[in-house]
Amino acid sequence: MSDDGAPPASEKYPEWPDPVMRRQSELESDMTQLSRWGDDHPELLGGIWWDATAAPEGMKMCLGVIGAAAAVAAQVRRLLAHPEHLNVIAQRYTLQELRRLQDIISDDQDARLQALWDSGECASEEEFWRRLREDPLIVQVGVKPEINKVGVGVSPRDRAFAAALVDRYGTDRVHVYWDRLEEMRF
Repeated sequence: MSDDGAPPASEKYPEWPDPVMRRQSELESDMTQLSRWGDDHPELLGGIWWDATAAPEGMKMCLGVIGAAAAVAAQVRRLLAHPEHLNVIAQRYTLQELRRLQDIISDDQDARLQALWDSGECASEEEFWRRLREDPLIVQVGVKPEINKVGVGVSPRDRAFAAALVDRYGTDRVHVYWDRLEEMRF
């Protein structure tokens, strides 16, 4: 028992045999507080994520913020039971901005696929799906708060297509990576 009468963290969360999951469970209420803070301050929120590089003991909750990171850190730490496990990182784009860009990229890809379908270039549905597998294709789009960018998974490995995406959406806002199309189900 600790001085405050509470059992040690390892006794509070015995149901998690994995030390990383146990630590995340211990910090769950603080992550909830960070989410609430982010909901109340969307103009400052760059994202919330786990940094498990030093897991489990050094696992950190990360809060990306726009503006004065030190001032936000002081304010937010007062809300947490475990402020020592928080890293506050200055970022350029809000989570809202990145989500809007994610939607734009997804909508552009949908429009590209619809245009191919409507073009009549494909004589059959099978040919349409074959073209999808052969031509450059965006396979995944999602916000990556830890790098403050939108991640765009592309298949197959096509440097020209990747470069066009980066040119269109911005090197500072998009991270293109190669994804594996064969894992997709059509």
